[in-house]
Amino acid sequence: MAEDTDTTPDLTRGVRLGDLPLDGVLAGALGTGEDAEQVLLTRYVDDDGETRVSALSATCTHVGAPLAKGLRTGNLVRCPFHHACFDLRSGEALLAPAYEPLTRYAVEVTGEGDEAVVRVTGPSDEPAPGPDAATTGAEGALRRVVVVGGGAAGFAAVERLRREGYEGELVLVSAEPHAPIDRTQLSKFYLAGAKPKDALPLLAEEWYADHGVELRLGTRATVLDTDQRRLSLEGPDGAVTLLAYQSLLLAPGSEPVRPDLPGFGRDDVHVLRSLADADALLAAVGEEPEGRTAVVLGSGFIGLEAAAVLREKGVDVTVVATSEVPLARQMGEDVGRAVRAAHEAEGVTFVTGRAARWNDGVLELEDGTRAPAEGRADLLVVGVGVAPRLDLAKSADLALAPESEGGGVVVDGHGRTSADGVWAAGDVAAWPDATTGRRRRVEHWAQAQRQGAAAALDLLSRGAGEELAEPAFFWTKQFSRQYRLAGEVPDLSGGEGSGSAEVDGSLADGDAVVRYRDAGGRITAVAGVGRDLEVLRLEDELLRP
Repeated sequence: MAEDTDTTPDLTRGVRLGDLPLDGVLAGALGTGEDAEQVLLTRYVDDDGETRVSALSATCTHVGAPLAKGLRTGNLVRCPFHHACFDLRSGEALLAPAYEPLTRYAVEVTGEGDEAVVRVTGPSDEPAPGPDAATTGAEGALRRVVVVGGGAAGFAAVERLRREGYEGELVLVSAEPHAPIDRTQLSKFYLAGAKPKDALPLLAEEWYADHGVELRLGTRATVLDTDQRRLSLEGPDGAVTLLAYQSLLLAPGSEPVRPDLPGFGRDDVHVLRSLADADALLAAVGEEPEGRTAVVLGSGFIGLEAAAVLREKGVDVTVVATSEVPLARQMGEDVGRAVRAAHEAEGVTFVTGRAARWNDGVLELEDGTRAPAEGRADLLVVGVGVAPRLDLAKSADLALAPESEGGGVVVDGHGRTSADGVWAAGDVAAWPDATTGRRRRVEHWAQAQRQGAAAALDLLSRGAGEELAEPAFFWTKQFSRQYRLAGEVPDLSGGEGSGSAEVDGSLADGDAVVRYRDAGGRITAVAGVGRDLEVLRLEDELLRP
C-alpha cells in the first residue's frame, strides 16, 4: 500500500494560530480524503486592532480556481486564473468575473497567543455582512432603474444593484431570447462540448423572479429620449412600447463585423457572438466533424479560439488574416508568433491576404490565392472584430468618442454619460483607463462586468461612488495554454512613439511573462502564460493605482 503523502491539514482537528500568516492564507480541509471540503484559513487584524480568523471555501466561485495559489493583498485575495477578488473577512465577491460569495465556516479558537488552536467546526450560521436595507420610499429615492443589455455589463449591474439592497423597480431589456449567459464559455468550452448549455446561464432564470427583476427578453431598445426619460422598445412580436426610467444604464454590447463581400450572406458563413451563433456553428460542423474543412477569416482572439476548438474536433482549419503574425496588435509579435507556432503544431494552416469573395466553399483572396488550398470548405467562420451598438446613444445625441479612442459613448470614471441619469458600460463605453488615464473602449468580458458593477454603485450613491480603478483584464484559451493580459498594451508598430514588449521566459514552452512599456518607458500592461501568480503580482505592483 502506497504511503499517504497528503500534507493538507485537517482543520477539524485544528492548527496553531501562529501557523496562519498575516500576509497569506493557509489551505486545509474539513477531514481527510479526496472528498473533504477544501477551506482557506486567514488571520487578519480588524479595525479595533484585534486579531481575527476567518474560514472560507477555497475555490473561486467563477470557475473553481484554487485561491491558495492566488495573491493576498491586505484583506483581499485575488484569483490566479481570472483575477476575481474576494474579501477574506466576509467572503464577498468584490470584483468580476466572480459574483457569488465564498462559503463561510464557523471557527473556534482555544488558548492564547500563537499557541492557540484554531478549529473549523462546520458551515457558519451567522449572516454574511451586507449593505443596509434599501431606502425605497424615502424622499428622492430611486424608484425605477432600467438596464439595456443582457451581456456582461448589464448582468453585473443588475446583480450588484440587488446585492447592495436596491429594492425599487429593476428592468433588464435584452435583445437575446434568454437570460444572461457567460458568453466567454462559447468559444472556449461550449463549442468543444466541454460545457453543456444548461451550465451557461450566469444565474438561473428563477433568480430574476425571486429578486424582482423584470426580464424583457427578445426586446430591442430603439430610441432613447433623455428629456422625457423614456425608451422606445420593440418586442419579439414587433409591437412598440414606451418604458420610462429614473436612472438608465446603457450596455447593449457590440455585434460582429460582417464584411460586405460577395458570398458572405450565404448560410455556410458563420460568426461567433451569441448562443444562437454557437449552435448554428455546431450544426454546421455536425456530429461527426472529423475530416470536415473550415476556413476562419481573422486571427484575433475569437477567430483563433474558434480555430483551436474546430481543430481539436478533427476539422481541417485554414486561418486567413491580413497580418502574418496573429495577435500582434493585441499582444505583440513575440506572443503572436508563439500562438501561431502552437496552432501550426496542431495542424492549423495560415494564409496571409485580403478576402475578396466566398465562392462555393472557397475563400478567394485579392491576390488570387484560395483557402483552402485544395478542395472546398464546409463552412467559413468570420472573426474580424466587433462594432459597438451605438444606435441608441446616437438617437439621444450622447457624446461619442473619436475613432482614435475606439469610438463609443464618452463616460467618466464612474460610467456617467453626457446625459443626466444615464450611465454606459461594456463594449459601447469609452472609459478612462485606470493605468494610463487615456479614454478607450475595451471589449473584454471581465472589464465589462466591472464597469457595470461600478456604474451600479455610482447610480446608487448619486455620484458619491469611487471611480473604477482596476486595470483591464483579459484571458484567452489557445489549445492547452491560457494567456492572461492585464492593462493597456501600447502601440507596438515600431514607428515613432511606439512602445516595446520585454519577454521573460519561454513563450514557446508556455512559461513566460511579458512586460509592455510605452514610448516613455512606463509599464502599461503585463501578459503571461504558465505564470499566473507572477502576472497577478505585477498587475498589483505596476498597474493598479
